[in-house]
Order: sequence, then structure tokens, then C-alpha cells
Amino acid sequence: MQKYELDYIGFSNEDGDGCMAVFVDFPDIKGVGDTFDEARIDAYEALEEYMKSKEKRVTTEFEKGVDAYSDKLYPQAYRHFETAASKNSNPDAMTNLAILHMRGFGCERDLGRAKEWFQKAVDMGQTQAMMSLAHIYEKGLDGAPDEEMAAQYYKMAADNGDVNAQVKSGIYFRQKGLNAKAMQYLITAAHNNNAQAQEIITYVSNQGAESLRNEMFRSLDEHKQRELVEKMLEKEIRPALAADNGGIELVNYIGGEVPQIWLNYLGACSGCHLGSTSTADMLLKHFETLIDKNVVLYLM
Repeated sequence: MQKYELDYIGFSNEDGDGCMAVFVDFPDIKGVGDTFDEARIDAYEALEEYMKSKEKRVTTEFEKGVDAYSDKLYPQAYRHFETAASKNSNPDAMTNLAILHMRGFGCERDLGRAKEWFQKAVDMGQTQAMMSLAHIYEKGLDGAPDEEMAAQYYKMAADNGDVNAQVKSGIYFRQKGLNAKAMQYLITAAHNNNAQAQEIITYVSNQGAESLRNEMFRSLDEHKQRELVEKMLEKEIRPALAADNGGIELVNYIGGEVPQIWLNYLGACSGCHLGSTSTADMLLKHFETLIDKNVVLYLM
């Protein structure tokens, strides 16, 4: 059996003096004896029983790899993950092989091989692999940073539901001036309780409050509804904001039972978090007048 580091402790109790040996890597496994040598032997016997019991519990190559990794048996972990990846096409095993290559655990440290395994996992829809490749390209770990490639993988992960990737994608598209795409990802992240997204996106609505439905507005098709929203912005809202060197653009309008209006602040308003201010309240009142209280505003 492989040798592991032990800590030795002497103790005294009502039964007399004794020694204890505790594995550094397995602190729950220990042995006792009258001497340190007896304690060491007892500890290894306990460890052997532990290993046998784990072998009985573990059934798949991937699980064996996870088990070996947790025990810091990295070469064994690599072999098990490689079998799971090659024979069972396990994307999690592919991702773990990539991580082992990045760290040089149980194999040669090789960023090129890591990227190959990450890509194989990405091709099977593994979100962590997408995030890892995005990080590699964003930080330029294999050369110069590549913003476009990083954005590509962050978008994949965002579409797979990763909240951090949704924020990354939203910020990237915002920097590129693609505000509809930016708000799409940032709104999703904000609804997933991401604090950074909630700092960028403000949600304003009295949805659910008792009010009369504006059946005339709702009888119009979505294109006509959008025209009325744009007309309200042009005649009532933009002049008021322009007086303070601000502005606003309609990024998206989504009709339905509860229409959504996506707005982007411009000029002096840009970059301000205005959810609790009179500006946001003013916007909401205008659109509640045009539609009714069952309307949602997203402000960026």
C-alpha cells in the first residue's frame, strides 16, 4: 500500500498511556497502540479497510477517478478519467482530464492537451468546460488574450444557464453596443439573483396591482403597440431627460399579457442606477398611463 504522512500523538487516560497515529490526508482515519509503531500499524489496517469499503461503493470509472482524486492519487485518477472519457464519452471526465493537465497532477502539465479535452467536453455541452476555455482565452493563458473567443465560450455557458457567464456575456455585448443582446443576458442574470447584474439592470413594475385593463391597447398588434411606446418616448420622456443632458432609447418591446419595455439610458443618465429615483417612477407612470399597471420596465 502507498505510504502516507502520519501525525503522532501521545495521550494519557484512566486506562494508561498510549499513542495515536492520524493520517494527514485522511484525518478521520487513525490508529492507536501502546507505542508509535503499534499505532502506525493499526492506522494502516484502518486505512486498508477504508479503501476496501470504498472500492465496494464505487461502481463507475468516473466515480473511481473522483475517489482517487480526493485521495490525492492523481495518476490513478487520471487513468480512471481517461477510461471514462474514452470508453464512456463522459464529458465530466473530459473536463477533469483537462484540469489535471492544467495543474500537472498525475500527468504532464500541458495547456494544449487541457484545451483539447475541454473542447471535447464543450462539444458534449459541458458548461464548466465552456467557462474554463473562456477563462483561458480571456486571460491569455496560452498567449495573447482573445476577447472574441472568450466571448464565444461565455455565451455558450450563458445559454446553458451559467449565471456568471450571463453577466460576462451581457457586459461584453454592452461594450460592443449590442444593447438588446446585453439586456437579454443581464435581465436573465438579474432574475437569477446576481448582484452585479442587478446593479446594471433596474426592474420597475406595479404588476399585479388592481387596475383596469387597457383592452384597446391590447387589441393592437405588437408592431402598433411598439409604435405607441416609441411615440410616448419621443413626445413625453426624451424632452424631459434632454433638459438634464440625458436621453433614453427603446431597446426592445415584448407584447403579451404583461408587456415588457426595455430601455437604455443615454448621456447624463448613462451609468446611473436609477431604480429608486423619480426618473424611474416618472417612466413607469407614463407607461402605466399608456397601457395599464400590468407592464414591466427594464432599465439599463
